[in-house]
Amino acid sequence: METITIELNSPKARKLIDDLADLGIISVKQVEPTWSTLWNRLDRQLPQTEPDLTEADIQVEIQAYRREKREE
Repeated sequence: METITIELNSPKARKLIDDLADLGIISVKQVEPTWSTLWNRLDRQLPQTEPDLTEADIQVEIQAYRREKREE
């Protein structure tokens, strides 16, 4: 058995591939995208703005939240 990657340029080519798969001559397997590919795709859709918060600001918020939880 041999595994190859084929780029289809025509809907007719896809039909041929599907017909071969239906005949049991070949198997068609979809490649799952990696986590980094999915993240990059999502990241491109998000607005690209500079964050107003610094790491120090985040730490202050975390400490305040923890203090509040301890007092409850």
